[in-house]
Amino acid sequence: MSKALVMYYSVYGTTKKYAQWIAEELNAEICETKKADQNSLVNYDTIVLGSGLYAGVIQGLDLIIKNYEEIKSKKLVLFTCGLADYSNQVNINNIQKRIDVKLPENIRSNVKVFFLQGGVNYKELSFIHKIMMGMVKLSIKRKSPNKRNDEDKEFLKTYGQTLDFTSKKNIAALVSYCKS
Repeated sequence: MSKALVMYYSVYGTTKKYAQWIAEELNAEICETKKADQNSLVNYDTIVLGSGLYAGVIQGLDLIIKNYEEIKSKKLVLFTCGLADYSNQVNINNIQKRIDVKLPENIRSNVKVFFLQGGVNYKELSFIHKIMMGMVKLSIKRKSPNKRNDEDKEFLKTYGQTLDFTSKKNIAALVSYCKS
């Protein structure tokens, strides 16, 4: 099998958990994005980047963008990790729009994207993230109940709870793609 690298950015641990599972399955090297050696990216046949979604931001994309000319012939994979239910096409479309804004079209067409559902423990959130989640809750509560979508309703129902949707089975398609 080809030589693979799994890079990840994780604040609360769910993206790291997925990155570790993926690296195990691919027999790949693994590192945090901030410790990635940009010069050595060319030494890999497959490069996987994982990031949680923090206010719609996907950390680490700059590694792909800045080094694209050197790595464009590689198998490039991006996975995002967030609370959204990825069986819902509306959620996928919303996240894809965020990716489309950040990745230039010529790069986007060469990066395979996967969406993996993560988790949250409200007690472990930083002060800033608690405020952000509180603002989301307030924004949803201000909507008329008949204007709330399924994601809004689920957010209100689970707000403040500890949720973990991570599962090793969620990486199956990503691993299969990398091995193909």
